[in-house]
Amino acid sequence: MFEFIQKLQDTCGKVPADDEFIIPFTARTVIVSGSRLLHWGEAAHLWQDEPEFLLLGKVDGKNCFAVEFDGNSELAGNLQEIQIRQFLFEFPESYQQALCRAKVLQTWRKEHRFCGMCRAVLQPSGNDAGLICPACGKIYYPQLAPAVIVGITRNDGRELLLAHNRRFAGNMYSLIAGFVEAGESLEAAIHREVWEECAIRVKNLRYVTSQVWPFPNSLMLAFTAEYDSGNLAPDGEELSDAGWFTAENHPELPSPGSVARTVINSILFNR
Repeated sequence: MFEFIQKLQDTCGKVPADDEFIIPFTARTVIVSGSRLLHWGEAAHLWQDEPEFLLLGKVDGKNCFAVEFDGNSELAGNLQEIQIRQFLFEFPESYQQALCRAKVLQTWRKEHRFCGMCRAVLQPSGNDAGLICPACGKIYYPQLAPAVIVGITRNDGRELLLAHNRRFAGNMYSLIAGFVEAGESLEAAIHREVWEECAIRVKNLRYVTSQVWPFPNSLMLAFTAEYDSGNLAPDGEELSDAGWFTAENHPELPSPGSVARTVINSILFNR
């Protein structure tokens, strides 16, 4: 279980206890010990100088700290560096929540060091997760970028729309997705994205679930919808191909653990 700490706490020179959790990460990777998070005692040797820690909350009752890793130290024993994407698909939910919070907050704090109004150096607000300008009093809060993803069906749910985005590795197909624009509702974003990318209209939108995606700060909100009208035609820019598929006849699918695969499984495989 991961327990959030609303008020972000820099450790101010205090080193975590040997049995407390740390999440060392780079832009795309995280260091783990086998199938669990690291304890500070088994990882302290990775830093020549004491790093900066950020107390995020508690995992299984123990403090959990975020810390950046420069990748210059050799890993030994059970320590291994894995892709964050792999971590999000394979590790327990409490670990995923801690890593997502660590990655989003540390990236945000690094990119928001100065006040956009008067250029003064920002400081922790002392009351919540915000950063405050000591000169003009402006407060900044971590930003999330909402995105929608939708499983579109037809023929009484027996067929699902899947598409290949040009950015996808290999021949994987997934659901239609896109970021929500300023001033746009989630529903409006779905209708716009589906029309722009596939030239069809949908109806009967239903919310399913959500997933934090820390690359760098997305929040994926998943829906289902039904085909309404139009002739399916991928835009040729983002999507190179799209089609209607069944449980018996479908292309390569997203990895288990992703929100896209969760929606696909619920529609095609009833699980």
